[in-house]
Parts: sequence; C-alpha cells; structure tokens
Amino acid sequence: MSFNFDAPEDVNNGGGFLNEEGIFHIIVTNCREGEGNKGKPIDGFTFEFDVLAGTVENCTGKTGGQSIFSPDLSKEQSKQDAARRKLAAFFIASSILDPNQLGQSVKIDLSGMVEKQLIIKLVRQMKQDEAGNWNVPTKFLEISYSDIWHVDDPQVKDIPKNADALAMIPEEQRHDASWFDFKKKKGAGKPASNRAAKDSKESANNVDVAAMF
Repeated sequence: MSFNFDAPEDVNNGGGFLNEEGIFHIIVTNCREGEGNKGKPIDGFTFEFDVLAGTVENCTGKTGGQSIFSPDLSKEQSKQDAARRKLAAFFIASSILDPNQLGQSVKIDLSGMVEKQLIIKLVRQMKQDEAGNWNVPTKFLEISYSDIWHVDDPQVKDIPKNADALAMIPEEQRHDASWFDFKKKKGAGKPASNRAAKDSKESANNVDVAAMF
C-alpha cells in the first residue's frame, strides 16, 4: 500500500502552550477582569495571548496567559510603585493609556487591550529555598518586572517581530522613536535585547498611574 505525502520541512509541533523564557511579540486574545489563570478571584486581571514571534525558536503560534495584579496597599510603598509601573507599562504598550496621562487617576477600559499587539519578557517564576532565598525556579512563567513594551519602542527594535501582524495595526497606534521620549524623564533603561488599581464590577477601572519609569 502506498499514498502520496507532502512532507513538512520539520516535525516541530505548531501551537501548544508557551513554557519558554524569552522576549515575545504577542497579540492579546482575551482579558478576564478579577480572575486568575485558574478562575480564582484576584485583585487584578488575566490576559491570554498568542505568540507572533520572539527570541525563542519554534514558539510562534503558542498560547499563554499572565495575571497582572493591582497594588497591594498592605505592602511597602516600593512594591506598590512597582505594581503601578507594571500596570502603566502594560496599558501604554497596549494603547489604552496615553503617556500624557501619567501622574493622573484615569479610567481604564480593560476590554480595549483585546487584539492589541505588544512585546513582553517572560522569565521563570521563583520559589524560596530552605534558607528563604528566592532562587528555586518553578515550571511557571511570569512577566519580568515591568518589561512590557509597545511594538514600536526603540528598546525592542532588535526583537524579532511578525511583519504581517504589525501591518494590521491601525496607523494611529504606531509611533516613531520620539513618541517614547517620556521614558527619558527618569531614564530609559537598557535595550530589551541586552537585559537577561483595584478591581471593579464594571468593565473599567480607575487606575493611579502616578509613577512610572
């Protein structure tokens, strides 16, 4: 018995769930406010995404999900500020917050992030060792600090991107390098390639973005 067969160029699986560290060009496919990855209530939101390109081979087409939390007012100010910076970075990257709104209390429509493209850096989540040091890698991924960028950010100019997908972004959501000058007020940081809000019953949040970068 025989049959005609057009063999693929490789046997790597397409799609699947992302489990690799790296910097990825993604598109947000869903957002769940007040809900974690496993459906448990959280003070924040969870977004799901498809990988369009990135620094890791054979990851295009994979899917993932990440939760971002509102500032915990019971924690020290530095941790609250870090949470606000991560939120602000995500909102700016997904074109639902204008940099001119930094330093203000603004209403954010989380549904506006769906179908938006951005760049994120994912690293292995750590747990404590017997001495209490956070240096034991787990199987889970998390966003590294506030390493979230708009696709046109000069910091990610060398990160692989999907050109066909970029062409689908509306012109008003694309920006030249000067648009990102707001980052220089407190230091723009190193290029990404060189670096290893209370939840509401409504569909929008008031988020304090008084501190960023």
